[in-house]
Amino acid sequence: MACNADFVQFIVDQCSGAGEITVKKMMGDFCIYCDGILFGLICDNNLYIKMTDAGEAILDEVVLRPPYPSARDHFYITNVDDRDYLEDIIRATLPELMTGKSKAKRSAVNRQVPISLDDVIAPNIVCSQDLRAFFEQYLGNGFRFKVEFQSWLRENAGLTFRDAVEAYPTLVKSNYR
Repeated sequence: MACNADFVQFIVDQCSGAGEITVKKMMGDFCIYCDGILFGLICDNNLYIKMTDAGEAILDEVVLRPPYPSARDHFYITNVDDRDYLEDIIRATLPELMTGKSKAKRSAVNRQVPISLDDVIAPNIVCSQDLRAFFEQYLGNGFRFKVEFQSWLRENAGLTFRDAVEAYPTLVKSNYR
């Protein structure tokens, strides 16, 4: 499914405070640039930003997805309505992209996907789509990586995923139904 031209223009407008935003068409979807630096993709009316440590530090929720089949994972941006938020992510991401230190070029050592609830949570775990699918098996389709839960996972490396499943309802009690 190709991108809608109105959505592409909306994303360009939302990101415009970070610098000169341009797009180039790519097989029905778009590469998006800031000041000439490719920082992400607009595919199927979704925004994806290249993975960097600085970008990850800004994100409210780290969601990793490939923008198209066989692509590397990118940060999937769920909140494209907040202009300041998008601009902050882009400004944080660009310096790492210019120096070639993006996460996509490093091995994903912390992209752990457990096999069972008894697997141990690794230090600096990354909350990926595969990990989301694992938690959905035990917590239902309404499961989301809330900030409180992501923090809990990182602070409780060494515990099991069973502990995480048990902790989730109390961590996001006001939003968990």
